[in-house]
Amino acid sequence: MDLFVVNRYEGDESERPESPQDHLSELLKKIELRKQQKSAIPPETPEEEPPRKKKKRKKSTPLIPTDETSPPPSASGAPEVPSPAPPKVQNKKEPAGANNFTILGVPSKQKPKAVARVLPEWLAHPEIISADLSTGPDVDELRGKLDDRLIDILKSNGVKRLFPVQANLINWMLKCSEDRVMGFWPRDTCVSAPTGSGKTLAYVLPIIHQLRNRFVQRIRCLVVLPVQELAAQIFKVFQTYVSTTDLKVGLISGASSFEAEQENLVERTMRGELVSRVDIVVATSGRLVDHILKTEGFSLEVLEFLVIDEADRTTEWLRHIPMPHRCPPTLTLRNWRACKIPPAQKLLFSATLSQDPEKLSRLGLFHPILFTSVVITDKDDDVDLDKETGEFVGRYTSPNELIERAVECAPEYKPVALVKLITSRQPIEKTLVFTNSGEASHRLAVLLRFMLADKNAVVDELSAKLQSKQRTEMLEKFSEGKSQILVSSDALARGMDIAGVKLVVSYDLPKHIKGYIHRAGRTGRAGLPGTAISILTSNQVSVFSRMLTAAHKALPPIDQFESLESVAEAMNYQAHVEKLKEFIENERTKEIKRIKARRKRGRKN
Repeated sequence: MDLFVVNRYEGDESERPESPQDHLSELLKKIELRKQQKSAIPPETPEEEPPRKKKKRKKSTPLIPTDETSPPPSASGAPEVPSPAPPKVQNKKEPAGANNFTILGVPSKQKPKAVARVLPEWLAHPEIISADLSTGPDVDELRGKLDDRLIDILKSNGVKRLFPVQANLINWMLKCSEDRVMGFWPRDTCVSAPTGSGKTLAYVLPIIHQLRNRFVQRIRCLVVLPVQELAAQIFKVFQTYVSTTDLKVGLISGASSFEAEQENLVERTMRGELVSRVDIVVATSGRLVDHILKTEGFSLEVLEFLVIDEADRTTEWLRHIPMPHRCPPTLTLRNWRACKIPPAQKLLFSATLSQDPEKLSRLGLFHPILFTSVVITDKDDDVDLDKETGEFVGRYTSPNELIERAVECAPEYKPVALVKLITSRQPIEKTLVFTNSGEASHRLAVLLRFMLADKNAVVDELSAKLQSKQRTEMLEKFSEGKSQILVSSDALARGMDIAGVKLVVSYDLPKHIKGYIHRAGRTGRAGLPGTAISILTSNQVSVFSRMLTAAHKALPPIDQFESLESVAEAMNYQAHVEKLKEFIENERTKEIKRIKARRKRGRKN
């Protein structure tokens, strides 16, 4: 049993802890002794330093705790607490040593250094284009450079003088063509110019000039647009200027069936081989990806020109383009010898071209050059960061012939304000009204028909309720002047060139400055006068002001419509609103019946 005996060490008698009462009395003695010392010994002040104002600091727990429970020895024989040493004043010029380190969780007193934004060389020092459209050269000055047949078509269409962006880009692309013959890779080109400054002809003419003598019919030029209407417009421009050549142009935008587009793109020879039927393809991005994935024989392997119009839109479709054209490899002697043909030259066009280097780097541009009518430097006040989108917003310009205005009114009387703006011009001029959605466009167009019934004004709409063919008919009707007012969502805001538009009204405030620039750019084009008016509510004035300030644009004068109540009563506005509600309800009922009938037919089949 001795093996299982455990002897516990109880310690010496002197090491046993004191009782709680003895410990408490000892602490009280030490506290009293410390009070006496503080009252007897004045604080020491360093002679070499002037007195400083005490700054309020937050109490923080020291990294190394000090033993404050040990009092200093006194005359009576009590233990002495050593007085703390004066704080060491660190010299500002002294380099950071072992004691100068960052403490996590403690706020730093040093201000963080601002990171300076530096633009790439090609963005900071672009080629400047004059914004004055009257300073361009005469068309005949291009004889000897551009094909004479193209110049004759220009003159037959009434073009006697080129705009500055056209003259600059045509000369530049002709120079790139000479470099291509010598074996050099062409530089990718970005163009940022106001709406209506002639950017379309700036690339259509030199591309046709360089492809006019091709021998084998293959896709050598691809033009990508954001919407069907704009694609159809560019397609017509190409058809006009290839009429004197053997070049063929194809359109893939969804306006026709997929099978019909396939038949226009490729054909099968007697040997069973698939060959291209077109040299130039104008496409919307979604339809382009469909044909790349599903159309046999649709090849972009010998592409020479990749034109991205309205290039500030999403470019996710670029990953479907063959890699040599999307992102050229590093320019080395080995890669230069291995490349049989130069890669496709990318041409980017937009009135609101992004100036964010990170976003532009995704396009894989090769040695790019920028042509712009906006002076851009690498200073921080030239490009601002939009907090909502996270993108850099640069200086956007509008045509000199464009008059910009804004009106403020109560939200419930916005349709009355719109009618007042339209009818203030007699006779009623060709007017384009923008909303933020297709549903809003439909409702507003119906209401305007009721309110303008006695004015003999024809109101049409472009909304999601219409089929592609109907939208084309509405657009042609408006272009030919058969309708005076067209209500649309932002589908028509980009790039569309509709002759004779005198007034553009933003019924809904656009979500971004780019939307405002493109909407206003539908008038005041090609040197002709135009007016752009924004209808604002009281809480939108500050938003509108910040939007324009971020783009370094001056705030237009804002008028106020205060007597709209009497105007609304005079035109019996409330009765028209009730008619609109009844009309929309009838439409909804008919749609429900149509859906039920379709389901019944499906069940029977």
